[in-house]
Amino acid sequence: MVTGLIILHVIICILLTVVVLIQFGKGAEVGAVMGGSGASQAVFSTGGKGNFFTKLTTFLAIAFMANSIVLTTITSNKSQESLFDNEAPAAPILNSDAQNQEAQQASENANAQKEETSPENKEPTKN
Repeated sequence: MVTGLIILHVIICILLTVVVLIQFGKGAEVGAVMGGSGASQAVFSTGGKGNFFTKLTTFLAIAFMANSIVLTTITSNKSQESLFDNEAPAAPILNSDAQNQEAQQASENANAQKEETSPENKEPTKN
């Protein structure tokens, strides 16, 4: 499904680019580019203010945005881990409270290890 949405996204991107490039700004008529003959004037006349291309651009832009949101929600639900989960911090912790808390945890861990390895806590084995 994701592959199909990505292919659709690429197609929308290409069509949106082409439609925007086909349009000309005010004063530049597409009919003049086609030689100014009568048939091209009827098709590419500026009397309609580019309604077809304007509506097509709007539709493609909305489709692009919607497809982007759908792709983002699908791929974000797929994985819950970040690229930076296993990275070391860039700078040491500057907050003294955090350092005190780490030191306290380290001393508690050391005390817990001492209690586990002390000979007083070991029961004598019966032979």
